[in-house]
Amino acid sequence: MELTIAQVLQQGIAAHNAGNLQEAERAYQAILQSQPKHPEANHKLGLIAISVNQIEAALPLFKVALDVNPNIEQFWMSYTDALVKNNQLKDAKQAIKKAKKKGFDAKKLQVLLYQSNGRVDTKVLSQVQVNTLLEHCQNGRFGDAEKLALSVSKEFPQHQFAWKVLGVIFGQSGRNSEALNANQMAVALSPEDPEAHSNLGIALQKMGRLDEAEASASKALALKPDYAEAHYNLGITLQELGRLDEAQLSYTQALALKPDFTEAHSNLGNTLKELGKSDEAEASYIQAIALKPDYAEAYSNLGNLHKELGRLDDAKVSYTQAIALKPNFAEAHSNLAATLQEWGRSDEAEASYNKAIALKPGFAGAHFNLGVTLEALGRFNEAEVSYTQAIALKPNFADAHNNLLRCLYLLDKQALFFDKLDFLINKETANATTGSLTSRSALKYGVDKSNLFCRKPLQYVSHIDMNSQYDFEEVFAKKVRIFLNENRISNRKQSLLVNGYQTSGNLFNIKNSFTDEIQKAIRLEIEKYRVNFKDSKDGLIKKWPIDYSLYGWLISMKSGGELKPHIHSNGWLSGSLYINVPPDLKADSGRLVVSLGEEKDATDTRINVENIINVVTGSLVLFPASLTHYTIPFDAEEDRIVLAFDVKRND
Repeated sequence: MELTIAQVLQQGIAAHNAGNLQEAERAYQAILQSQPKHPEANHKLGLIAISVNQIEAALPLFKVALDVNPNIEQFWMSYTDALVKNNQLKDAKQAIKKAKKKGFDAKKLQVLLYQSNGRVDTKVLSQVQVNTLLEHCQNGRFGDAEKLALSVSKEFPQHQFAWKVLGVIFGQSGRNSEALNANQMAVALSPEDPEAHSNLGIALQKMGRLDEAEASASKALALKPDYAEAHYNLGITLQELGRLDEAQLSYTQALALKPDFTEAHSNLGNTLKELGKSDEAEASYIQAIALKPDYAEAYSNLGNLHKELGRLDDAKVSYTQAIALKPNFAEAHSNLAATLQEWGRSDEAEASYNKAIALKPGFAGAHFNLGVTLEALGRFNEAEVSYTQAIALKPNFADAHNNLLRCLYLLDKQALFFDKLDFLINKETANATTGSLTSRSALKYGVDKSNLFCRKPLQYVSHIDMNSQYDFEEVFAKKVRIFLNENRISNRKQSLLVNGYQTSGNLFNIKNSFTDEIQKAIRLEIEKYRVNFKDSKDGLIKKWPIDYSLYGWLISMKSGGELKPHIHSNGWLSGSLYINVPPDLKADSGRLVVSLGEEKDATDTRINVENIINVVTGSLVLFPASLTHYTIPFDAEEDRIVLAFDVKRND
């Protein structure tokens, strides 16, 4: 069967990469017999000519490639390099100007001119310098390595090695812009070096230029398909792009090539966790720790998984171990604090957050979470300061803006509150917090503002009888009771809950047939809800999350139990599935109440409108997360059990 031009080209590139230049040249020439102006074949033939010092032969080949496709940066690099080597400096400078007009980085091309105008240094970078530089890096003497690499790069600007070292050193010290420049120089000086492309990909990824980072990692792999580190770096970029299945494949490929690659095991665990594959994620973290017992980051990642699964004791052990191995690990201190906060140990949580901030003052997440803890302690003025600091560090920190708005409302700082609310409205912010506080401030201050989330949220309350669709006792109730009796997950401190407890973490992160069946049923009802209100003009429906996850937890209350007024600020749509509602003779006892705000909000003639819902075993209630809700205390011998959940947007 006759090969296509694309297939012949791939054969030629494979032979070229393997060092078989004769076979590669035959393939490229075969293409030119059919398509004399094929840009890639001309360019590759030019590279072969350069490699055997036939510069005159290379120049017209590079020129044809450029004329046909001037949008390939490497074509400009190769052509300019050949012009410089042939001492055609005027033409080289013209080529650089043309490339710049095309939008390419002229700095990469200008480095080639260091080899011209008599500045070609006949001295050779000594092996002693190379060995000394390597020794500095291998022994962690990065300051000495940087000084020597800078000196070498000035003395030998056309020598790639020093630029590669500088790229790594700058990257490790967080000087991302300098790292990017150094790595770009390294690639410009040696475009066929897979390690240089991989390092450039890392620098681009740290700068948030993810599409370019993916291209660089892919280029490294095209040059060296068995390059484990490049597969790993590509995995990191794909993970940040949200392409989790592809990231998993990249990490798996890295581990197939290098089974003891501890960082790949740990990052594979992170990807598996995001994919909801908790058991596999845990196995990956444990494997990373087995290979490297002092791997603090893997312990911290394992702690994050345990916390999400509601296993708070295990999470605390993992975070504590991470801190023992790496005392200046700010993220581990912050994660430990979050676990302590789940337990209601707010004073200890505050201390851990402060430790994280002392270690890393620019840690916006720690400032934000400290604000949450200070709110829980009733110290709203201090919480306001923490949220403000988080926003100063991360101006688009949506949760910090929302929480600051709530703090200002609770502090009764009316002018500042409305300034912030107007700011969020102008930014077209639609979420549960802004929706709730727009309604509550209308009750309290008599000022009506545009409610971008839901103008009349009580009209969006849906009460569904799941008994009519399922054998509720068999499918749901019995299995929930078994789950609770097994004590598989920890309980968290819930200050709003009287005479009861709430499970920690996300119930739906625990993958089994029981949780899968519940989630399937809930998602079906959520889709019916969305379709029912599809013609709505409110943000709740118009801005419905394209991609969402369910976050669920169980609440069990004994006689006299109640849940105080609150909203689910991190949710979009909230819901309650009533697993067991014991009978009570008192009127309205145990019922769910949804309202525009709290009773204390209605300080003028405005009335806090509410809806009292008579829930029974098998009831499913769906409502906008912006609605204030609470339960009326009940008296009964049986426990009242509810599965509460939120739709949380992922997009």
